[in-house]
Amino acid sequence: MDTMKKIWDSVMNSDYNPISNVQNMEVRHLVMQILAFMWSAVFSIYIVNSIGFFKYTAIAHVLLIAAIFITAFVFQTAKKKPEVFDHKFFRGKDGEHE
Repeated sequence: MDTMKKIWDSVMNSDYNPISNVQNMEVRHLVMQILAFMWSAVFSIYIVNSIGFFKYTAIAHVLLIAAIFITAFVFQTAKKKPEVFDHKFFRGKDGEHE
């Protein structure tokens, strides 16, 4: 199982693949999105034999990659600045912690 994770990370995780050399996280995200669109198009045309299917695979890739980045951002924020989550938004109706 550890081998599969390493293989996954070497391609899909911008902290481990060569894109990790790009310091700007926004640029990393953009590059990963472009690659995702490219592979969506390739699979749509080659495997499904339909360019019309591209919209579905592209949307799925956008949602998946966005969810990964949002989760990573939340985890990093919780690790480095946990006080952010001590905001009124996260409290109960009476303003106290539950």
